[in-house]
Amino acid sequence: MEYRSFVSLNIAIIGNSRLGEALTTAFTACGHIVYRAGTLSEKTGILTESDECEGVHYCSIEDAAASADFIMIATSAQDVREVAYWLGDVRRKVIIDLTVNVSESAKDAVNTVGAIKAITGSEHIVKVLSLYKHEEKFTPLFGGQKVQGVLIGDSLKAKEIMKIISRELNVTEFYDFGGSENMGLFDQLCTCCRSMISPTYKSKVLVTVGNK
Repeated sequence: MEYRSFVSLNIAIIGNSRLGEALTTAFTACGHIVYRAGTLSEKTGILTESDECEGVHYCSIEDAAASADFIMIATSAQDVREVAYWLGDVRRKVIIDLTVNVSESAKDAVNTVGAIKAITGSEHIVKVLSLYKHEEKFTPLFGGQKVQGVLIGDSLKAKEIMKIISRELNVTEFYDFGGSENMGLFDQLCTCCRSMISPTYKSKVLVTVGNK
């Protein structure tokens, strides 16, 4: 019998990125329903109704957020404010921030978690740094333990939801980086990890789909 740790969930994935596409494929393969939406500023991978497939619904950010049990933001950091304004009333929902907050200069940096919280009023936000592919360059160790991802945020609920849903994607080892008081250090960690992979490193999918 095929293993399922959840009944079918409604998951909103915001962002026309490779990460968003890969997560959509992974979650639909696990039996979940995915609501995909993009921002006006994204130039590639524009979502259209003709591209719909089983288990995936392409819609507006508002409709995706309203339909979802939890929300994953996989846009650029610069698009986070636009996304947050369109989410609607999500004060009770978990929001998972998958953006890579790395910029060329300090003036261009965006406090994505702060922006989401200020605009939506949600208290259940977690930001995630995926260490997928990093093991090809070095072995990520935190507290002497190998990890696959790093979590930061003030909501224990959001962190636990991220850990639980990630089990279906073969991601089970997380390091808790603490709360928002450590966000500056977390952003530096993201910059360091990116530079270790390559100068042009961009955010990667959390897992290798189908490697089960």
